[in-house]
Amino acid sequence: MKPYHQIFPDAAGSTMTLELPAQSGRIPKGSYAFVECYCTTPGCDCRRVALLVLDQKQRQKALICLGFDGDGPFCGPYLDGSSYQVPYADELLDFCVHTLNSRTEWVERMYRRYGEVRELIDGVPYRGRPFPLPGDLFYRAMPAPDLETMLTESVRHGFTPGCPQPPCAGQGEPSGTMRLVELYARAGVSAPIAILISLQDELHRHLLADPLAVEELAALLAALGRAAKADHDRISAALRILSLTLEFYQVEMAGGRPGARQQLQRLQSALALRVYRERSGMELRLSVTDILVRSRLNLIPELQAICQAGEGKAEGGLDLNAASSEEFVSGVLRHFASVGVTCPFAGAQEILELFAVNDPELRPGLTWELLTADAPFLREIAALLIFNADPELSREVARMLVSVAGATLTPNTLRRLIMARNWFPEPARSIVDQTISNARRARVPCAHLENPDEETVYASCLDGSGGQAFQVIVSDRAAYAGCTLLLQEGGGIADCTVVRLETRRDREDFIRAARSRRCCLTSTGEYLDLRLGMAIAAGTEAGRVPGHWLVRVAELLGRGHWKGTHPDPAQTLRQLAEEVAAPDSPEEGASAELLALEDSGRWHRYRALFGSWKVEGSAVDRVVEAARGAKGAVRTATVLEQLCDQVLEQQRPVLLERLVLETLWLKAAAGEAPIPWQRMYHVARAVADQNIALKEIPLAVSIARQSFTAYRRHEQNVRPGSDS
Repeated sequence: MKPYHQIFPDAAGSTMTLELPAQSGRIPKGSYAFVECYCTTPGCDCRRVALLVLDQKQRQKALICLGFDGDGPFCGPYLDGSSYQVPYADELLDFCVHTLNSRTEWVERMYRRYGEVRELIDGVPYRGRPFPLPGDLFYRAMPAPDLETMLTESVRHGFTPGCPQPPCAGQGEPSGTMRLVELYARAGVSAPIAILISLQDELHRHLLADPLAVEELAALLAALGRAAKADHDRISAALRILSLTLEFYQVEMAGGRPGARQQLQRLQSALALRVYRERSGMELRLSVTDILVRSRLNLIPELQAICQAGEGKAEGGLDLNAASSEEFVSGVLRHFASVGVTCPFAGAQEILELFAVNDPELRPGLTWELLTADAPFLREIAALLIFNADPELSREVARMLVSVAGATLTPNTLRRLIMARNWFPEPARSIVDQTISNARRARVPCAHLENPDEETVYASCLDGSGGQAFQVIVSDRAAYAGCTLLLQEGGGIADCTVVRLETRRDREDFIRAARSRRCCLTSTGEYLDLRLGMAIAAGTEAGRVPGHWLVRVAELLGRGHWKGTHPDPAQTLRQLAEEVAAPDSPEEGASAELLALEDSGRWHRYRALFGSWKVEGSAVDRVVEAARGAKGAVRTATVLEQLCDQVLEQQRPVLLERLVLETLWLKAAAGEAPIPWQRMYHVARAVADQNIALKEIPLAVSIARQSFTAYRRHEQNVRPGSDS
């Protein structure tokens, strides 16, 4: 990265500065220049800028990183963790964020300068994809991404994992261990022997040159194992590299090379942390365990416990097809002990993964063995299988639960069934109620539900399909838990996960991941309860039960009252009207309503909020085709009016509900809201008024315009050269 005025010494144009005649917060008085630095690597299209903050004596005070596209963990703006930052650098970052949001000409200038740098370096005019329109993005201060995030991004996008930032082009060859993984993946197992020997020599040179390579390998394995979509070629290549690395250090240690033993110990410790303790995918853990067993190494105690069965049985490799009831139960207990599973929810996840890789016909019998086991821990795990999105498995477990003796239910299981009985559709709910009655008659006490000491909620905006994401940090005994919930309109709770946050760094990483979602703002527990009630109702109507992790979230948050709800948008608007009409409300009166409606036509500038609010499909196609003239031309004004009248009017109730929910989301976000919630309320109220046609509401016209734009793009992709 080089300063723009060093790349173009004679260029005109000023530098953004902060002038403080007196101390502001912790920032001393003086002048602070935000010097734009751009990448000068040939062929790069990183679409990034680094802002070097200098005082009047040209001393560095901060380094701020910013990506132009507004998504991903490197979008920023954030303080570069690898560079020097003064104690008040976060306040300089706040000024930067405020200026980016309020002075779009600065963003335009950086776009232009980036193109000028690329043209100078590459020798051709810049032809990258268009930048977001200034004002489309709502900037927020972001935490700096950590190494783990970079490794994950390297798996997804080919970034270089060893670099403190993603490689400038994202186009060039990755380096370090990731490069070796790519090379081994391309070569495959059937490559000529000369190529395999060359790759092995390259690996040996890398291991000798970089002492941190073993930790990078372990972290990369974990990132591959946790990727949403498994990349089997890369995973296979990384496992081959692990096997060769273990063999290399064994040979080096036997030959007396100094440091070989320490590197082998470092690799084992990194595997224990990244692959096992941090819970990478079961398939990857089994593969790593198999490699460790076959290596015949003198393993560290933690890995010895994992591999104690000799053939990996302790790590979940139990052969269910050959196991008797006693062997199955004892094998499960050994497996849980080896991987440190002490939470029944994690145990239920392990059992589900175990079932997934074995014969489905064994599932009922093995579930019954767990439900009737002597160990209460196993009975709790088996009972949690009733909370499964697979209706067949949920009903299967429900029938078993009502059949076992009521006294076998633990107090925790009874509490979970009571607090979640409303989540089940009929007839499963009746079976759950009978199970509860059986436990009551057997005088099983109900475990107490604790209230958390503190909770912090983050919520994303609703996307164009009505989906929404929540991240919650809540106290969990001596540490914290991070809960992630993804809601899907009409589908209920699409995903729910819980991770333990042991350290402050863990919490910061979790917040960073939450904030990386588009327009994810702080929210409230009340808004979370409302949205989860709606999601539970949608799931129940679809015949699905939320997964067992939602039960864990409810326990952590002390929520024993979640049940399916269908809030009335009209009633919610009446309640909000009282607050809007308050004398001290800044958005009260007829003029405020007109201003809100007029302003709504420009809300598409907030791409993170309304960029995906459009309608697609055959209904739009029919409207556009019907509006074509004799020569195939289409008048935009006519199409927009007809889209409002014929398509959006049919979806008016859905649009109203989403606008009301967005209003409540903005209201819960308080000072972080990019749009005053009262303005969203005025637009929602207009949509609720059937006497107002949607074509008279600028926001609806804007949605119609985005729908028409999406149609034309699709047509151009399908029929290149056509002019709609």
